[in-house]
Amino acid sequence: MGCFIDMQQLHDELLTHLIQTLTPAQMKQLEPHLAPLIQNAAQAVADDLIAYAYRDPASRGRGELILEAYASFKAVLYYRLAHLIWHFGEHTSGVFSGIALTLSNQGKILSGAEIHPAARIGRRFVLDHGYGTVIGETCEIGNDCYILCGVTLGARGIANNPDGKRHPRLGNNVEVGAGARVLGYVLIGDNVFISPSCVITQDVPAGTKVKVVNQVQLQKNTEADSSHYLGAFALDERLHVVGEVSTSHKVTVLDADFHPLQGLMLEPTVKERHHLQFRLRRLDISDHLPRLPLNLKVSAPEFEITLLSPPGLSAMVRHLLQASPIIVGG
Repeated sequence: MGCFIDMQQLHDELLTHLIQTLTPAQMKQLEPHLAPLIQNAAQAVADDLIAYAYRDPASRGRGELILEAYASFKAVLYYRLAHLIWHFGEHTSGVFSGIALTLSNQGKILSGAEIHPAARIGRRFVLDHGYGTVIGETCEIGNDCYILCGVTLGARGIANNPDGKRHPRLGNNVEVGAGARVLGYVLIGDNVFISPSCVITQDVPAGTKVKVVNQVQLQKNTEADSSHYLGAFALDERLHVVGEVSTSHKVTVLDADFHPLQGLMLEPTVKERHHLQFRLRRLDISDHLPRLPLNLKVSAPEFEITLLSPPGLSAMVRHLLQASPIIVGG
């Protein structure tokens, strides 16, 4: 499916948006930078249009239709202009940052999506049905990413968040479903699929699918297309794994970096359909202190799922090892 972009028309469209949004005084400030601004923004917007037309079947591959009629694309168009202008003002009194925020706000009014002009977004970005989406100031998004409506790429706190990196960093080819929340300076690897309504507060390795079932965050390798619903928790000095499990499933405790935890053995005490129970024993073969929070990998020939920080697991292992582990995260 091809998508033809009339670059002269796109240049004119971008200039029209600037004139309609900014005051004459603001346009005067931009005048020395106008030609390269339009040129660079047009190239980025053209790449976004082509990606949108290719990946959204409803558009029927019509880039001109997306440019004229898709409200969510307005947010991306205004972001491309605003982001370039934001960096004009790095060594001035802030006039250009004010212009960039004005453009960003216009994109929000037209689309319902808010993208801070300082955020860094790679090439071929698609914001589909973007109403309610928020992309924070220090957020970084790689190439070929696809985000749906109601997504928040935000800080972990609500008010009085500290300066510095406080928003997520997404790798290349990341897809984020409607209503998902990715909060704090977490790293999302390449080729990650985040299902709708997930709340992500920890790093997600490359090549995984993430879903939330009963408030338990699951990660699974992308080759496993079938759904497996699992949960895990530690209670009364036992580790319980419940859901679609069987006696053939292998269970491994992982540290915060997703490495198998050395010096720990899982001894099965109950093996039933939908319920596995383990006693944890220390092997005393390693002095390596685990990094918290701990995770749990459940694997079988047909799938592999990682449960992030099951309730009670980190506390139980910490007590068992009688050590003071290194803590990461909030």
